[in-house]
Amino acid sequence: MGDARTLEFDVVGVAEAGAIRILRISAADADLATQRAQDEGLRVLSCQPRPSGFFWTGNTSKSNTVRLDIALFAHELGALLNAGLGIIDGIETLAEKERSSETSRVLGRLVRALKEGRNFSAAMRDRPDVFPQLLIASIAASEQTGDMAAALGRYSSNFETLREIRSKAFGAAVYPLMLLGVGGVVVLFLLGVVVPKFSTLIESSRGEIPFASMMLINVGKTINLHPQIMGGALICVLLSLISAFRRASRAHWNLPILEKLPLVGILIRMFRHAQFYRTSSMLIEGGISAVRAFEMCSSLLSPGDNKQLLRAVVAMREGCAIGPALQGVGLADPVALRMLTVAQRTGQLAEILARIASFQENTLARSIEVATRLFEPVLMLLIGLIIGAIVVLMYLPIFDIASSLQ
Repeated sequence: MGDARTLEFDVVGVAEAGAIRILRISAADADLATQRAQDEGLRVLSCQPRPSGFFWTGNTSKSNTVRLDIALFAHELGALLNAGLGIIDGIETLAEKERSSETSRVLGRLVRALKEGRNFSAAMRDRPDVFPQLLIASIAASEQTGDMAAALGRYSSNFETLREIRSKAFGAAVYPLMLLGVGGVVVLFLLGVVVPKFSTLIESSRGEIPFASMMLINVGKTINLHPQIMGGALICVLLSLISAFRRASRAHWNLPILEKLPLVGILIRMFRHAQFYRTSSMLIEGGISAVRAFEMCSSLLSPGDNKQLLRAVVAMREGCAIGPALQGVGLADPVALRMLTVAQRTGQLAEILARIASFQENTLARSIEVATRLFEPVLMLLIGLIIGAIVVLMYLPIFDIASSLQ
């Protein structure tokens, strides 16, 4: 028998100098990938299987079937802690109400680890596929300051805010996608059904047919004579779109091609910046240093901005102020620069970062609304022109026939 199948894992760790490193390691399982990262001198924060293709790759064990709403978990656990329950009692309560047996077992393992004397953050690190790195870091910081309930509340609020912005963006795209779908169906119906029937009448007249109309008739006949091929092509296109959507979602939409799209790329970059500022604010408020928080949030940015952030972090370590360091690499506009300058004087960095995030989120919401109002009429006009062109090209030979009869 051969060796076990080799899988790919995304490993996030801290190097000796304190820098965050992200490695892609091939190994038989997560434990071996973690061990290899530790052999390279990293303190591993998370190790997650990397998806590939249309389906999830990685271990097919039950661990991959855990479906835990992290924001809801953080909110409910924080509420239980504020109500006076201990951390063990709170997690046991959440495990009892959980409907998923596997998720309930994960929470049960957390309880057993806590009863054995382990820290909550250390127990969560055992399941990086369930608990995000940022939540683990927030909990680890709160264990030093004693405000775990507040840390859970901040994480839940931050997660819900970002999810609300993401929902608005997807909601704005629903109508254009529906318009494209309906318009595509109408165009295919005209080409595959209506045009071939008109072609019989037009060709029986034996009159001269304009070149554009002849091209339209040939396309319609091809679609009408080979419906299986067209259906297969449509299914392939649909599956390709679904696969591309799944890959983009798993990559947290950090795809270079999206950055290059006109208008869309600007909106995506603005969302990532707002996400970076808000999450950094949450971590700093929880007691994590600014430089460390920026390093931990680097994965929220695009690959290009991620590299620029690392340059800014190096400048901060060398004594440069936060505002000029971020502006120098294009991660802070003039408004953010002035607000960060104020934060340097007042010491309210977490609050200022949250305000910058709110400012950018409001700008993003307005930009999405404007883009939607502009794009929808343009899309409707384009679909109308295509359908109108098909109708005109169908009737043009008939007009010629009528003129010849007169």
